[in-house]
Amino acid sequence: MQKITNKQYEEYRRLIYDREHGRILTPDGLRLICSACDYDPTEIGKIMLENLAKFQASGAVYTYDRESDPEAEEDKN
Repeated sequence: MQKITNKQYEEYRRLIYDREHGRILTPDGLRLICSACDYDPTEIGKIMLENLAKFQASGAVYTYDRESDPEAEEDKN
């Protein structure tokens, strides 16, 4: 039986918390955003980046820098 690390468990708990508090973008949510912007990629990107900046400023989300991003490490291999 595999065991997970404390770091993996903490990430799992954060995912559960975000899911319970409506902070995960669902396919339906993305569809709503796209249709509201008439499927214009520039406008969609603008809205997403503005909201990301707002959430980062409020401390609601944390983004990894490229050097410490765990998913970037997987891409290199």
